[in-house]
Amino acid sequence: MSERLSSQPEKEFRITGRVLYLTKDPSLIRQQLEGKDLPNVSPDELLTDISTDEIIPNKACLSYTGKEKGHLGENALTGLRGGIIKPGEVTTGNFQVLVAGSSFAKGSSRIHAPLALQEAGIETVVAQAQRIFKGNCVDLGVNVIDSTSKASTFLSQRSIEFEDILDDLSPISQEVVKQKGLLKYFDALEKGKTRVPTINVPERPMTMSEKIFASHTIKPDGSVGVQFIKPGIECVLVPDKYYGYELQTPVVRAALREEFGSKIPVKHKEKVTLHNDHTALLQEEASTTQRNEQSAWGKSLGITVYELSKNGAPAICHTKMIEDHALPGNLILGNDSHTCTLGVLNNLAIGEGALKLAGAIAYDRMIATVPETLRIDLKGALPKGIFMKDFMLKLGAMPEFKDGKVGSGRVFEFGGEALENIPFDEQIKLTNMSVEFLGYTGIVEPNEQIVEYLKKHRNLSEEEIRSLMIMPDANAEYSYRSIIDLSKVEPTVAEPGDTQNGKPLSEIKKQNIKIQKAYLGSCTHGTVEDLKQAAEVLKGKKIADGVKLFVQASSLGNLDEAKNKGYIKDIVDAGASLLPIGCGACMNAGPGSTEEGEIGIFATNRNFPGRTGKGQTYLASPAVVAASSIAGFICGPNDLNES
Repeated sequence: MSERLSSQPEKEFRITGRVLYLTKDPSLIRQQLEGKDLPNVSPDELLTDISTDEIIPNKACLSYTGKEKGHLGENALTGLRGGIIKPGEVTTGNFQVLVAGSSFAKGSSRIHAPLALQEAGIETVVAQAQRIFKGNCVDLGVNVIDSTSKASTFLSQRSIEFEDILDDLSPISQEVVKQKGLLKYFDALEKGKTRVPTINVPERPMTMSEKIFASHTIKPDGSVGVQFIKPGIECVLVPDKYYGYELQTPVVRAALREEFGSKIPVKHKEKVTLHNDHTALLQEEASTTQRNEQSAWGKSLGITVYELSKNGAPAICHTKMIEDHALPGNLILGNDSHTCTLGVLNNLAIGEGALKLAGAIAYDRMIATVPETLRIDLKGALPKGIFMKDFMLKLGAMPEFKDGKVGSGRVFEFGGEALENIPFDEQIKLTNMSVEFLGYTGIVEPNEQIVEYLKKHRNLSEEEIRSLMIMPDANAEYSYRSIIDLSKVEPTVAEPGDTQNGKPLSEIKKQNIKIQKAYLGSCTHGTVEDLKQAAEVLKGKKIADGVKLFVQASSLGNLDEAKNKGYIKDIVDAGASLLPIGCGACMNAGPGSTEEGEIGIFATNRNFPGRTGKGQTYLASPAVVAASSIAGFICGPNDLNES
């Protein structure tokens, strides 16, 4: 509890500082920063869809090593809508409560977002916040009020009962708050001072993710596995694997050192991997420090750490987990929102914040609430020259997904006959981008492409692979079901500001949008198939004057295979710059990031304001990105043939 609230009775939270309303009208935000207090603002005037990149820009995270007290707070909300708020203004404004609209803190799982608000003096967030952010807030002790009626009462009466805030949390999260943190809760469990709830669900058909939840749930007697489970139940689980990376581990290290001192326990070293990948393309002192400190710390504990080489990282962390670690039926905890990518291997991969990883390392435990599942069955085949990125951009722009009512907090379960013929590299887009539509995670139904991938990359027999795979029950319950005919998908581009701003390429072309940057990479792309798609467009052609195209593979394995097949030669001969492996410009952390006034077209996953730099970024498939780099404006490969 913060100093301002500690003088209040623990049963009540009272507003003693100021309230900062993030309004759609930027001038009202500026008035508050300049000292004016607003009366209660109506919900329809509040700014919605604020991303974690806006709460704390990447640049501030990239220089954070855990030792710079106040650094995150100084930069709180400085990414909001291109820079409405200047460094230090939230901290000096004496704001205690932050109020925003729906879909607050969408995007990255970075715990830096609530940490920044906490350092800036914010003790309570009143907003309909996204799952990972809310979980991070529980772990940090930041209050979140997302009930409209409670929010209205709290802001008008300027106080709320402690129990009213706890009521919005599930039982285990309430216990975490009462125990003063996640690690202390796990310690109480281990010492028998508290027990996990008994789960007694009658027999019912289950989805794939529900089956994995059930098989990994801890019972009060300490054994693992319950027969049935259903949405809404919060569980303590035993994950099969967990991983983190250099931006998050400063918080992990600090939490574990505070709890255990110099003797940090690691329950299962073989389950943990750490990755130097997010800042791999940066050489700034702070980023180098992040990587070096993660490496030294991990090695001192006997944890596997993936280091940099002349080619950058061995792989982006999610790609590395797919290539070497994740298996069907696994429960996997990752320190990144794109952990959902791993679900392409028919497992349950959950992205969480840094303190969740700390809990897994020390106690081999994690907490999660069983979400509802939606089902999308794919039939037919994509037309020639159209790819799964086009499909996902189209899916996210559908009204029922864009308004958040269908996808928010749900597991995206993908199935259907079409999967058998969709290349594995293309299926990665299904799970990787589920989080972009506010999904909990994504999971793919067993299919021959998964079997062939694991036989090739993991030296497993077909029998071994099939024994691990999870199928949904025939009558499993879904919150939403849809059958989508892939033959009706057309080339799609997402306009700047949000991945869900998808529009048909035919409409975008009419605007004759000139570009300066083009980029292909990230955990979403950079596969051999992605590099092939770009190479087929670029072969024998040249990048337009005034345009720079940056290309990177997502792993050394993908890079070597693409070289052997001639794709890299075709890409480089066209004038593209081949970058080392790492997250790079996808998160404004390396060459290719857009500068002020520039327009870019990226084959990556996000284009929130500030995410890929100071310019404006469109999202598209590798083929459209390649074609646009040749033409100098946004277009598709067929347009090159017509010109």
